Amino acid sequence: MVTNIEISGYTEEVLEALVKAGIYGSKTEAIRDAVRRLIESYDLKDVSLRAYKGGGISFQLAVEISSLSVDELLWYFLSRDMTPMLGSDDETEVKTSEEQLKERGSLVFDLSSLYTTLELDISDVVSRLGKRLSVSSKTMERAKALTLRLSKMRGVVYSFSGFEVVNVNKSLAEFSRKNGISLQEAHSMYVAKKLGALLISDDLRTRQVSRTHGVAAAPTLSLILYARDAGIVSDAKLKELVTKMATIPYVVPKAMLI
Repeated sequence: MVTNIEISGYTEEVLEALVKAGIYGSKTEAIRDAVRRLIESYDLKDVSLRAYKGGGISFQLAVEISSLSVDELLWYFLSRDMTPMLGSDDETEVKTSEEQLKERGSLVFDLSSLYTTLELDISDVVSRLGKRLSVSSKTMERAKALTLRLSKMRGVVYSFSGFEVVNVNKSLAEFSRKNGISLQEAHSMYVAKKLGALLISDDLRTRQVSRTHGVAAAPTLSLILYARDAGIVSDAKLKELVTKMATIPYVVPKAMLI
């Protein structure tokens, strides 16, 4: 996405002087450096928190803005008394999404659901669903950094070897900007639509935007319920996972915590 800036008067004269003095090669270079310095002067995690509180962006976009990992920003939000809308406490949504899982042979994961998979340690469960598992290349870029961080922290090697990585050769910057989502979310939606797949996302805004544009979406909790009904997960394991999900913390239906 290109942003045009009109500059005149004193500011333009100073820019000309910076170039003539040999400090910058061009006015464009000078402006880029000025913008970079401006951005660096702000606490980006606080900027992401304010933007998220305003209701205009997804949590995953907040992660991109902050330059932190999912878990780091999650705990920063919590330390500021802000619980992001991750997961689903809507029992109807969870059950409806489970039915959609039964109908779809292909699933696309975004960064939020990949993070959930790591936190709940359910990679094996996901691989046994008998579904085609895909991620966009943009999502995998972010996921690799996340797996590296968590592997180093916990002394356990994490990977997403069972996922097909799909490249997106389409500009979706304007779409992501208009909908307040990150580029990897937009790519995930595009891949899901292209494959006729169900998008697995634990970011409430992501699911809302996805459905608005004709792409079915489901929270990871629905996937776990589907796994229970398929005999992959026991009732006891289901309860354990739901409890663990609530402690991340994600929102879950109250009835499932009893």
